[in-house]
Amino acid sequence: MSNVKTAAFGALVLALGGCTDWAMYDVDKAYDAVPQVATMRHGVIPEYQEDPRNPAPGSVPVSSPNGDIPAPYLNSQVDSVAPTLRNPFAGAARNDVLVRGELVYTRNCTVCHGPTGAGDGPVVGAGKFPFAPPVNGGTAVGRSDGYLYAIVEAGRGLMPPYGERITHMDRWAVVEYVRALQRRAGATGTAQPNPGGTVSAPPPAQVQGQLPASARDSAAPLNAPAPAAQPQGPR
Repeated sequence: MSNVKTAAFGALVLALGGCTDWAMYDVDKAYDAVPQVATMRHGVIPEYQEDPRNPAPGSVPVSSPNGDIPAPYLNSQVDSVAPTLRNPFAGAARNDVLVRGELVYTRNCTVCHGPTGAGDGPVVGAGKFPFAPPVNGGTAVGRSDGYLYAIVEAGRGLMPPYGERITHMDRWAVVEYVRALQRRAGATGTAQPNPGGTVSAPPPAQVQGQLPASARDSAAPLNAPAPAAQPQGPR
């Protein structure tokens, strides 16, 4: 008798298999009609194409004081993207921005562009990497803040993209630190304006020098503008 049941079950499986597509969509839908095997088919987890949570009624879009993160772009689009970018630190000359910019620059840029931005990093030279342009002078001085930001994110020429390694705000911190290196080197020139925002003011003549490793490592990520001073109330 058990052999008969087994044979019947096998015939049923073959029949069902012949009446559906390769993904067994029809069989899957048939299971949905049987409560005992339909558990977890209609859970609270949204489908992959659905928004996890819809905005509340009456919601309106707002702009971040740090500037919106630009949509992905290629290095061939840098020239058209750069004018649309706004430097949220323009003209602020914040010390915490320069400290963070030095940290990120030291970790990611010094190897090619050198500690002072002269293009003399340790991987550049005979028998090594062929060339790294200086960022403390030359054409970098006349580039807009948005252009420098876009080059950091998307790369160009021999420079690879650093968008996955350096965050949105850290890229702007690097731009501010590069401007400081330019002033330190005595570079002269006027940066191209950014139609998308105000161009950074000239970096201060005196910027923080090379920090001790302990100080650099403690530089906080730049996720928001400097907090406003809170009034001291009664305790």
